[in-house]
Amino acid sequence: MDSTATSSFEALNINPFQDVASSSPQVKQPFPDDPWQQQEQAVRDDDKDTTNIEQEQQQPHDASEPETHTNDTTVPTTSADNLEQMTDEPLPIPEQGERPYFEVSVEDPQKVGDAINAHIVYKVKTKTNSPDFRSSDMMVARRYRDFLWLYNQLTHGNPGVIVPPVPEKHALGRFQDEFVESRRIALERCLRKIVAHPMLYGDPDLKVFLESESFNSEKRIKRAEPDTPKLGFMRSFSETLSNAAPFSKFVETDEWFSTKKAQLDTLEAQLKTLLKSVEALVKQRKELGAASLDFGDSMFPLASAELNRNLSIHLTVLGNIQKELKDLHEEQARHDILTLEHTIDEYIRIIGSIRLSFNARMRAYQAYQQTDVEWQKKVVIHDKLKAQQKVKPEKITAAAQEMEEMKQKADDAQREVEDISRLIRGELDRFDQEKVEDFRASVEAFLQRMIEHQKKVIALWESYFEQTESLDQETDGEDDQD
Repeated sequence: MDSTATSSFEALNINPFQDVASSSPQVKQPFPDDPWQQQEQAVRDDDKDTTNIEQEQQQPHDASEPETHTNDTTVPTTSADNLEQMTDEPLPIPEQGERPYFEVSVEDPQKVGDAINAHIVYKVKTKTNSPDFRSSDMMVARRYRDFLWLYNQLTHGNPGVIVPPVPEKHALGRFQDEFVESRRIALERCLRKIVAHPMLYGDPDLKVFLESESFNSEKRIKRAEPDTPKLGFMRSFSETLSNAAPFSKFVETDEWFSTKKAQLDTLEAQLKTLLKSVEALVKQRKELGAASLDFGDSMFPLASAELNRNLSIHLTVLGNIQKELKDLHEEQARHDILTLEHTIDEYIRIIGSIRLSFNARMRAYQAYQQTDVEWQKKVVIHDKLKAQQKVKPEKITAAAQEMEEMKQKADDAQREVEDISRLIRGELDRFDQEKVEDFRASVEAFLQRMIEHQKKVIALWESYFEQTESLDQETDGEDDQD
């Protein structure tokens, strides 16, 4: 590995999360044939909607910079009493023993459609012992934008959860074999992490994705339905309010979240630097392979023109070895992509998902703020009615009821903020654990492959001497006779 890549690895060893205490318990989760029919139903009707979803997934907004805000307010820092209460009352996460088994694979990418609407379709195979699925062994056909739909459904329906992201959309080169295989691997990794997540494996949208044989129809029906909250009633209410104006500008005063955001920014910069180094290393290996091939090809004309038989054989063997070296360098470059490059790119995208979870917390707080303002208005109206002498008791009773209902909504909204905050804390603990495990596995695989690569290179050069040893002995015998 070159010096640039080495220095980038050293920078990554600085764990930006290791010195920050968290109140959340760490959650460590291991990653754990029907005849296939191509789904060639036309889905052009939802292309525009899908494009909007893709743009949202690729360009998440920063939680600290909402687009339409005016007045400055601050979110109250979580008090020690609230933190203690949040720790004593965790979200209902299933126990380890209750979690069903999942084995998911993405296989056999096939190009379908005409020249205008061509796309890649994948087989998604699932094996599970969950009683919620129609079968223990399922296989469906899905395309890239179906995976993207799943990601957005899970993100919107589970505010605060860090949803494993799908690979980014690419317009150019998307039918090339190398790109298709790289995307297939990334999609498979994404699905496996989703089914391993304690709060996602039972999601109804995931169930539809994994087992539905009329997926496009069900997807359109779900898109037409109003959003159903999964953490509380404030889910849809907060989304409605997020589009309203004016909103108070969100100012983070919780030091824990401010620190985490700064650490994520640092980690993202480190990963992007490391990714550039690995990409440069892969490019260098491919160029070395091409140079080895050119060098080997140049040996053959020289060997055919050489009158000395022994020297001609030497040149021919050398040319063949250079061609084999070219294959080894390209094989190593492909393995670098499958280990380090995929892992680094995946975690850069995961940081984008983390920012979306921060956005969910921001929207929940804004919903709480809005309901609190409405409650205060109801209080003022109620007090004014009570102060008037000729007001009917029914009006005062109705105003009091409205005031209590809005108070209840404000309390629910505040609890929603606390729930999401607690959930994000646990999710970041989980993210930190998985990050260490994934990078350790990737680096170990990278180094193991490097060792195997060098052994093959040594074996090639040893074969050169084995093939030419008898020629050298013949030459030495002729010299002795002379």
